[in-house]
Amino acid sequence: MHFLIKINLLLAVIIFFTGSVSAQSTGDIKGKVHEKNDPVISATVGIKSLNKGTFTDSDGDFILQSIPAGEYLLFVSAVGYKPFDQKILVKKGEELYIEAELQKSITELDQVVVTGTMTEMTIKESPVKVSWISNEVLNKSASENIMDAVKYINGLYNQVECAVCGTNSIRINGMDGPYTAVLIDGMPVMGALAAVYGLNGLNPNIIQNLEIIKGPNSTLYGSQAMGGVVNIITVDPKSSPLFSLQTNTSTHSEHNFNLSFSPEIGKPDVLFSSSLYQSNRFIDDNNDGFSDFTEDTRFTFFNKWRIDRPSFKKTTFGTKVYVEDRLGGVEDYNHSLRGSEEIYGESVYTKRLELFGSYDFPFEQDLKFDASYAYHDQDSYYGDYHYRANQQTLFSNLTWENSFSENRDLLAGATFRYDALDQRFNYESLPGGSNEQRFVPGLFLQYDHIINEIFRTLFGFRADHHEKHGIILSPRLNVKIKPGNHTTMRFNAGTGFRIVNLFTEEHEAMTGSRQVVVAESLKPEKSRNLTVNLNQIIDIGSSVLNADLDVFYTRFSNQIIPDYENPEQIVYANLNGHSISQGISLNIAHNFIEPFTYMVGVTVQDVFRVTDGVKYNLPFSPDYSIVFNATYTFTKARFTVDYTGRINGRMMLPEYPDRSRYSDVFTEQNLKITKGFKNGLELFAAAKNLLNYTQDDPIIAPDRPFSSDFATDYVFGPIQGRRFLAGISISLD
Repeated sequence: MHFLIKINLLLAVIIFFTGSVSAQSTGDIKGKVHEKNDPVISATVGIKSLNKGTFTDSDGDFILQSIPAGEYLLFVSAVGYKPFDQKILVKKGEELYIEAELQKSITELDQVVVTGTMTEMTIKESPVKVSWISNEVLNKSASENIMDAVKYINGLYNQVECAVCGTNSIRINGMDGPYTAVLIDGMPVMGALAAVYGLNGLNPNIIQNLEIIKGPNSTLYGSQAMGGVVNIITVDPKSSPLFSLQTNTSTHSEHNFNLSFSPEIGKPDVLFSSSLYQSNRFIDDNNDGFSDFTEDTRFTFFNKWRIDRPSFKKTTFGTKVYVEDRLGGVEDYNHSLRGSEEIYGESVYTKRLELFGSYDFPFEQDLKFDASYAYHDQDSYYGDYHYRANQQTLFSNLTWENSFSENRDLLAGATFRYDALDQRFNYESLPGGSNEQRFVPGLFLQYDHIINEIFRTLFGFRADHHEKHGIILSPRLNVKIKPGNHTTMRFNAGTGFRIVNLFTEEHEAMTGSRQVVVAESLKPEKSRNLTVNLNQIIDIGSSVLNADLDVFYTRFSNQIIPDYENPEQIVYANLNGHSISQGISLNIAHNFIEPFTYMVGVTVQDVFRVTDGVKYNLPFSPDYSIVFNATYTFTKARFTVDYTGRINGRMMLPEYPDRSRYSDVFTEQNLKITKGFKNGLELFAAAKNLLNYTQDDPIIAPDRPFSSDFATDYVFGPIQGRRFLAGISISLD
C-alpha cells in the first residue's frame, strides 16, 4: 500500500515538472483579424509547418496555445479577402500578440477552393481550373433559386425540358444535364431524382459560393462528373448573422420568404434557415391554353452545425428538408383532377430529406470522413400517366492526406455509394432499370507535386467497381505552368465514365405521348477529354482585369442519346459511333476598387455526334452564348445598380411537323436596384426579362394534349415574360 502511494507521488512530481518544462519551452499566440474596423469572422489562422491552426470568433479574435519556441510563418485566410502571412518569433513562456488587417479581394484568384483537388488551396495555386462564384454574383439577377441564377454564368445553361411541369437541368459546355455532378458541401446528394426538381428548392440566400469545374472530373467524383462539377458551398454558421430576413414579391404573384437564425449557444456554431416560395397565378401570354409557368408551393428547412477543434480540426453536420407541390397545365386543372383523362395537367408532389456531415480525425496527418444520406419521394401525374418513385442514397468518403514536404502531397480515398431506386409507371415497373439497387465502392489516389516556382503537376487515378460492368478506371493528368506572376497556363487530360439512370434522368420520356423504346442493354458511357486554360491578370491603374481563356475537347463513346427522329417514339441505345463536345470560352472580369465592376463571358461550341461517317448536331446545345453583368455602387448613398443578361445563339431542336429544327437567337436581361441603410436594412427592386422576350410555341399540339401529337420538350428560351419584383432584407449581427 505504501509502495503504491510512493509511486503515485512520483508520477505526480514527474507530471508537474514535465508540464512546467513544456510551458517554459512553448509560447502562445493571440490576436485579432479585421478589415478596417470590422472583425473578420471565421477566418482561418495557423502555422502550416506545425499543422496547427484555429478560427476567429465573432469578434475576430483567435488564440494558438502551446506553440514550440521558434520562427514560423503565420497565415490568415478568409472568404472574400486576400491571403495574409507574417513571419513571427515565438519565445519560451511568452505570449505574442498579432493584429492582422485583411484587404478585400477584387479578383477570384485569391479565394480558397476545395473542389478541384479535394484539398484547400487558392484558385491561383490550383493545378485544376476552378471557377468561384460568390453569393453576391448569384444575387445580381434577383433569382429566387439556384437554377435561375446559373443561367448567367459563362459556360452553364439551364435547360428547361418540360414546358408544363418545369423539369430542368444544368448543362456545362453543351453537355446534357445528367453529365453534371451537383454537390452540396462536397457531398453528391443531388443526383438522379433530385437533379430534376430538387435544385429549384435551393435559395441563393443559404449559398456562400459556387465552385465550378468545366469538364470531366470522374477521378475524384465518380460517374456523375462526366461533364463537370458544380459544388454548392452553403453558408458557414460561424460567420452568419444572428438574424436575417428577406422577402419579395413579383407582379406575377411569386412570393418568396427567407428566414435564418444563428444563436450563440456555446461552443457549437449553429444556423437555422427556412424558405417558403409560392406562385399561384395562371398566366397565358402566348395564348396556347397552358400556363406559362408552373404554380408552385415549396418549403425548405436547413440546419447546419459546426464545432471547431484544435489544430484545424472541425466537425460539421446538417439537415435539409424539402417539400414541394408543383402544378401546371390548362386553366381549369387543379389537384382534384390529378390523372384526369379529359382536362390536361401535370402535378408533382415531392418530399426530400438530406443528412450530411464531416469529421476531421484528431491525428497529425489529415484523415477526414464525410457522409451523406438522402431520401427522395415523388408522386406525379403527367396527364393521365402516373409516375411514382422514391430513392435512397447513402454516400461516404474517407480521405487521407499526407504532405511529404512543402512541395509534395498525396491524397488517397475510399468511397462507398449505395442507391436504392423504386419507380412505378402506371403502377408497373419497366425493364431497363426502373427498380434496382446499386452498391458502388471506389478507390482513388492523387499525387500533387510542385516541381519549382513555374511547374506544378497533379496525377489522379480512380477505380470503381460496378456489379454489372466490373471495374472502371479513370485516370487524369493536370499540369500548371506559371511563367510570370500574372500569367498561368493549365493543361488537363483524363477520362470519364457514367452509369445511366435512364428514367430518372429523362423525364421527357414521361411527358407528352411518345413511346419510350430501350433498344438494347445499355453500356456505361465513356469519355476522353483535353482542356487548356490560360489565365492572364492585367493591372490597369488601381483596377484589375482578369481574363480566362478555355479550349475544351471531349470525345464520348457508348453515349446514350435520345433519338427523336420518329415523332411517335423516343429511342434509347448506345451510340454506334461517337460524339464530341468542343469549343472555346473567354471570360473577362474587370474589378475596380470602387465603384464599378463588369464581367463578360463568351462560349462558342460545337456539339455533335458522328454515325456512319455522318455528322449530326445534338439538340439543345447553342452554337454560342454570351453572359454579362455590370455593377455600379454609389458608396456614400449605399445605392447599387446591377445589370445582368445572356444571349443564346441558335440551337438544334427535336423534329416535329411544321416546326423549325433550329431555335431563334434570343436575349434575356435583368435590372436590379438595391438601397442599403446603416441598421442592416436593404430595399431592392428588379425587372426580370426586361426586354420581354418569350418563346411563342414551346408546346406541340396544345389543343390536343391527349393525342399522339402532343409534346412538351420543344423549349429553347424563356416562356415567362417581363415581371417586376420588389423586396426587403434585414440582417442583424
